[in-house]
Amino acid sequence: MPSELSNAITSEQWERVMQICNVKPSAAKTWTTRQGLFEGIKDANVLPIHEALVAGAPYPSIEALIRAYPDSVFCKESSYQRLPLHCACRKNAMQDVVELLLKQYADAALTADNLGRLPLHYALSNGANDDVIDVLLRYKSNSARGFDKRGWTPLHVACGVGASTRVISQILKCYPEAVLMRTTKGSTAKQCLNLTKAANKDEVKKMIKKYYMEVDQQYRLPKQPTSDRDLV
Repeated sequence: MPSELSNAITSEQWERVMQICNVKPSAAKTWTTRQGLFEGIKDANVLPIHEALVAGAPYPSIEALIRAYPDSVFCKESSYQRLPLHCACRKNAMQDVVELLLKQYADAALTADNLGRLPLHYALSNGANDDVIDVLLRYKSNSARGFDKRGWTPLHVACGVGASTRVISQILKCYPEAVLMRTTKGSTAKQCLNLTKAANKDEVKKMIKKYYMEVDQQYRLPKQPTSDRDLV
């Protein structure tokens, strides 16, 4: 049976959510089973923070939930093993909410769900604001190196959805070798880009080509001797 806090969240009574958190902080620790929370497919055991993020709760409500139960940021829901940060990025949360979660648990940005996806994958696939991508990469630049169970890196996703030139440039700076990576079906990021009608397609193609040439040259260069002794 849903708790009072869960009911307040599902009905988007955000003032009530904050009130309950302040008066009865233990309510933020109560797990609830939600039917079809993700894609209407699987039931999930969730905390109020998962529910609130899926519902698109504003910053003050998320802050109140974390204050009531700080360890909630480490807790995974049961259906896809997603952290609150995954939920936020899937719902296209604002930068302030994403950064709040990262401040509490930065390594969440490097945590994969059951599909192998990082929060960065979801932020990109759901058209997050460029500033959200900025903050994810600023906290954990290595998240650009993640790949899901289909072999998609964040660069594949960014190119596939027609992300901005700025976002793609940031990802490439964090992980230049991504231009060489292929999905499990053999697609490169450039091939993903070709499937879009993005206005910046030509600009991004040039950028990818530049990085490809630099990375390819780097891998082709002979290894230099590491010893200081004279070669004979």
